[in-house]
Amino acid sequence: MMETLYQILGLIAAGLIVWLLYRSIKGRPDQFSRENLSKSFTTMGFLGLILIGFIAFLVFMLRHS
Repeated sequence: MMETLYQILGLIAAGLIVWLLYRSIKGRPDQFSRENLSKSFTTMGFLGLILIGFIAFLVFMLRHS
């Protein structure tokens, strides 16, 4: 019984998220321009490299403690 309720709530939440995304994209179509996406991917790549380096540092510290 509760499982069905959770599935229904999940579907409603997913529908709400899709609707909100659709509305925001319709309101500002320029946010997905080529240069904005390029800036975003550059930033995410840089943050990803920092995160990988930080995790490698933590693993190194754990092995030598």
